Amino acid sequence: MKKVLSAGLALLILALCAVPAFAQTTLNQDGSAAVTISTIGEEDYQFTFPADTVIPWEAPSTDIGAVTATKLIIKPTKVVRVSVESANGYALVHTEDAEKTIAYTLSGADSLVFGPGEVGKSFPLSVGVTEEQWAQAAAGEHRDTLTFTVEYADA
Repeated sequence: MKKVLSAGLALLILALCAVPAFAQTTLNQDGSAAVTISTIGEEDYQFTFPADTVIPWEAPSTDIGAVTATKLIIKPTKVVRVSVESANGYALVHTEDAEKTIAYTLSGADSLVFGPGEVGKSFPLSVGVTEEQWAQAAAGEHRDTLTFTVEYADA
């Protein structure tokens, strides 16, 4: 009796594991069938930004990294714009005397725009300091902070 009950329970468990799947396809008059497959992707985007960088003293230009789209799932009518703002008006400020500054230019940040399908697109950035700015610079550490803002907008 126990063997029959065990076998019956095993068959019941197997029957419960089987999940029926049904597909409905309508045949056209010519005998062909049209099947629609689809997916829905939620909008999502990710970027990498330059890391902390040390500018070599008296270097006329220094690459500081890039803004790169590492994930870019956006609608066809949209773009992602990245803007950059300097905390000190694009000047490296002396850490001991804020009156002592080194003005610089940031190249490559003029138009950071990413469109649909442009994952992997990258905008290299560099800092330029003129000879005149280096000549008047005080010894010591100078700093600035760049803030990157990402905006999802209409194309």
